[in-house]
Amino acid sequence: MKLLSHLVGYLPVNIASGVASFGGVYVYTRLLGAEEYGIYALMISALALIHTISLTWVEAANYRFTGKAQAEDDLPGHFQTATKLMLRSIMVALLLAGLLWIAVWDMPRYAAIMPWIAVLLPIDTVIKMALEAHRAGQRVGRYAFVETFRLLAGFVLGALLCLWLRWGAAAPFMGLTIAGGLMVLREGPWLFSAAKGGTVKPETQKAWLWYGLPIAAALVLDILLSAGDRFLIAYILGEAAVGAYAAGYGVADKTVLLICAWAAMAGSPLVMAAYERHGPTGAKEDARMLARTLLMVGAPAAAGIALVAPPLAEAMIGEAVREEALQIMPWIAVAGLLNGFLIYYFSEAFQLAHKTLERAFLMLIPVIANLAANIVLLPIYGLMGAVWATVACYALGIVILAIAGRRHFAMPIPLQDIILTSIACAAMWPATLLVPYEWAAWPELFAKAIAGGGTYVIVAMILDAGGARQFVRDKLKASKSTKAT
Repeated sequence: MKLLSHLVGYLPVNIASGVASFGGVYVYTRLLGAEEYGIYALMISALALIHTISLTWVEAANYRFTGKAQAEDDLPGHFQTATKLMLRSIMVALLLAGLLWIAVWDMPRYAAIMPWIAVLLPIDTVIKMALEAHRAGQRVGRYAFVETFRLLAGFVLGALLCLWLRWGAAAPFMGLTIAGGLMVLREGPWLFSAAKGGTVKPETQKAWLWYGLPIAAALVLDILLSAGDRFLIAYILGEAAVGAYAAGYGVADKTVLLICAWAAMAGSPLVMAAYERHGPTGAKEDARMLARTLLMVGAPAAAGIALVAPPLAEAMIGEAVREEALQIMPWIAVAGLLNGFLIYYFSEAFQLAHKTLERAFLMLIPVIANLAANIVLLPIYGLMGAVWATVACYALGIVILAIAGRRHFAMPIPLQDIILTSIACAAMWPATLLVPYEWAAWPELFAKAIAGGGTYVIVAMILDAGGARQFVRDKLKASKSTKAT
């Protein structure tokens, strides 16, 4: 019941994230063109890399130790530690941004983006520190408002600036900076007031470092696994190829990953709380529910993207990058589902057991394999080489983390639900074939989505795939309880 209420509470965030991701592909592939969109994609990846290297470790530790601080009635000390470490990490982030600025100084289209990245880094970390505190404290409504506003306002402002000012790849970063700055005015005072009167303990800082730095290292490797190939594509095939690759990713991978993130936003805090209170045995059922929820919502999303790829690409992606993006979308949808389970499920075993450094070392294997595969396959097969390498290395990462993580906390693998959900997803294929291909892109897309999605729901309910029937019963029960009150 609690998982269901959290799913509903976090839904606006995922809708907003989907609108921003899909809208970004739709608008920017048309307004920027292939090369400029490729530059935008490369600099977004660079921003994510700098943020993760320098700032994410504090955000992760802030989330992880909030529950402990609540139990010990020391939230002021917790937030004092958070703000102190955050301010130090911002200086590191700005130093890295400065080094990147020097590296692209003689590349005007890249250099024009750097001032906005330098301002966006501290803005983003203040917001994310507050958001992680809200998520750990299960303040779902406040989390949803802040993140929804930041995502939607950032996208709308970026699109308008791109249209009106014609500032190319810098415009989206300007929009994100302005929207983030408005939320800092709201969340910054809350974060610093929460730290008022708190005391920073050396042992607490040490615990944060030992927990957060390995997570940041692992996430850096995740970024290199998911986006490192973009830099190789730019070097080997050019920026226009990066634009096509990023467009396909923006539609296929982001859609599936956002849905998985939605399930994880609701389920992961429950798994963590159960683990803290009752240990590994007590967290088994919550972990199983998280796996079933990821399957129930993530698998049909991946299958649906693969089945409606042609009308989806025509409807969403600009003509300059559409043809190449369409070729990779079905494979990237599969990669998105694998990535969702890698990040939001099998990685949990290491985070719960505080073995994040081990996870970081383990992730070196698929990252190195991916980079090596790209170097070999890109010159031969073009973008498809990068796609095949990504899918294979995500699968490799899941196998490695699933096996190694069992020594700490054996994340349940619901084989029956995997089989039943696969059958329900397979039933979507003949349903989508019934929709005529001669329709315009948007009508065909909606018709296929309705046919495939409806078929999945019916078959999933019949088979109870992923606990679909129980999910509906909980939803009805929650609705009746709300009406009664």
